[in-house]
Amino acid sequence: MSSGPVLVEQRLRSAGLAVVLALVLAVFINFGVIFTNTTDGNAVPTVALVVSYSVLALLFAFFLLAIRIVVRVVEVPQGRVLEILYGPGGLVRQVFGPGQLQSASAQDLSFMEMGGWGYRGSLKFLKRAALVTRRGDALELSLAKKRRFIVTVDDPAAFVTALGFGT
Repeated sequence: MSSGPVLVEQRLRSAGLAVVLALVLAVFINFGVIFTNTTDGNAVPTVALVVSYSVLALLFAFFLLAIRIVVRVVEVPQGRVLEILYGPGGLVRQVFGPGQLQSASAQDLSFMEMGGWGYRGSLKFLKRAALVTRRGDALELSLAKKRRFIVTVDDPAAFVTALGFGT
């Protein structure tokens, strides 16, 4: 999507999130090894193996996405957009374009106000979501259809200004 210059960009401090996911992944792998290597000679049901390997693959995908998270404002022909790139090389992108953005503001929020650590909520179903890697300074977006998105960044005022909502 980014076809123009990057106006402001920040890589989020997501190492802690990646470490937690890696630990959960390691524990799940250990339990999977124990579970599949039964010593009593009984075969492990195929459904249990499929479910356990599916969960393992899902955890690995979340780990890859949490390794690198970049938030940036990009100038495109339609206007300015906020992009959030997840994973190495931006495997997954979340884009908030001019048609969606109604306002942006800088906030100082606690974990409780943001819903906790990690990606919380759903813009589609709950009409609010937050990408939280720490407490404190955050960029709050008011979106079309009464939706709200929050992302923690070091200098939210720079993002507000870059999006064209600053004074």
